[in-house]
Amino acid sequence: MRTRARGFTLIEIMIAVALLAALLGIGVSLYRTAKQRSNQAMAMQKMKAMGTAFATYTTEKNGLLPFEDAPGTDDWVNAAKPEAAEAWYNALPRLMNSPSVGELALTNPAGLYEENHPLFIPGAPYPGPDKRLSAPTFALGMNSRLQRKDEAGIKKQGRMEMIQAPSSTVVLLERGMPGDKQVIPAQRGFDGSPKANPRAFAARHNQKGCLIFADGHAELRACSELLTPAGAIIVPQTSIVWTFNPDDDPE
Repeated sequence: MRTRARGFTLIEIMIAVALLAALLGIGVSLYRTAKQRSNQAMAMQKMKAMGTAFATYTTEKNGLLPFEDAPGTDDWVNAAKPEAAEAWYNALPRLMNSPSVGELALTNPAGLYEENHPLFIPGAPYPGPDKRLSAPTFALGMNSRLQRKDEAGIKKQGRMEMIQAPSSTVVLLERGMPGDKQVIPAQRGFDGSPKANPRAFAARHNQKGCLIFADGHAELRACSELLTPAGAIIVPQTSIVWTFNPDDDPE
């Protein structure tokens, strides 16, 4: 006698679909974790190289710090002007044998967003192709507490000898972009400009972000080490300093 082939029941099909969905979810989670770790490692590698370039710059310039940005609007035109030559985003890439932002403005603006450029930070939410070329967008910025205007209202380059705690004083930090998540609701200034303060800190790598200190070394730090839950800069300034003198008010 012939036996009829037994088909799958609805319950068995539902169980199989559920198992596949669970396996897919686990796979996606593992991929995201691996990708995040890869981005973190690459970001730290780039920030360490940037710290070395910063140390080289201050040595070659007899202690001068680079400017935080160019005069005027932070756009391609101003980045390419001669007076922007000592802005950090022009001066430091040159020391790393890479085109500066000013050079890219004249030749290949899209090059700023290529992985091999030292200013490209893995994991940063860069704008889409239709927006990224309207102005340079930065995933890291210079600590704006290290540049002040003189009595005439003119920005002056700071000097290394003004920094009293080089191993604790931040010079460059991963800064927020429009698509970055704010860890603390009181954070602000996520605009991708070339300068930043602690409130614009971007913790992109498992709730941590990279800081470069005045002695050239780089570290991963959590947002809670920079700001209080209310968004105030943590004082007294001990392990992380934002001003030339740790005793100064960083606000």
